[in-house]
Amino acid sequence: MLGGQGDEWDAQNDMVSALVGSLLMVGVVALLQRTEARPRFHSVPVSLAGRDARASGSEGTGVGWGEEDAERNTFAHSNARDTRKHFLPIAVVCYVAFWIALAIHPLDRSDWLLENLLIFISVTVLALTYGKFEFSNFSYALILIFLAFHTIGAHYSYAKVPAGFWMQDWLHLNRNHYDRVIHFSFGFLLLYPMHEMLVRSAHARPEWAIWLSVAALAALNSFSKSFKPSSRELFDPISTPLISVRKVTFGTHRKTWQRHSLARC
Repeated sequence: MLGGQGDEWDAQNDMVSALVGSLLMVGVVALLQRTEARPRFHSVPVSLAGRDARASGSEGTGVGWGEEDAERNTFAHSNARDTRKHFLPIAVVCYVAFWIALAIHPLDRSDWLLENLLIFISVTVLALTYGKFEFSNFSYALILIFLAFHTIGAHYSYAKVPAGFWMQDWLHLNRNHYDRVIHFSFGFLLLYPMHEMLVRSAHARPEWAIWLSVAALAALNSFSKSFKPSSRELFDPISTPLISVRKVTFGTHRKTWQRHSLARC
């Protein structure tokens, strides 16, 4: 059964949370696309003073106001490029420091290892594919924010995250719902990177890519819900009922076979 946290519909509610987050980000992406479609002003504006200087013939005596504006604008664009270039290394260093701090003395080391499988796989895939496909800084920021939220949940085993208890007391909930927040963030924060990858790498049409992203995230979320029980058996086989039953069954058959062998002798 996929139910957890004392709720038989827990898995379904988590999937609904991720779907709601994805649909909200659909509106954000549509708004961003509409903003990008608007006509933009020239990147190097020329001031009225510069035009007046050229009209009066005084532009040859020195640098006019239009040229000064152009130089300032070019310098601003250069700074923006430098900021975009250094954003990812700085963001990654900050996240790694944050991850190391929360990797020290987690509440449950086996749960911590299980939850960090997502981080290990995600970081490995992003690192191996960086040379072939590079996300925008906005997408990297969304991915790192989600991984930071997930890192907090892994440290506190999700059920004991302090922020979840604050939300429980404030909204009068029956339990700590931090895991529900993470599923919502999964759909909300990762839809834009998924959409960007489909548009730029798979060359999908933006209007189709947005709904393909929703479907892909829903499928990934469903897979993660079914993957966790199997992973828990891998990391904690002693406390897993399935493994224990197999051990007992195997031992019983072995003793039965030994009794038959002795009887034949």
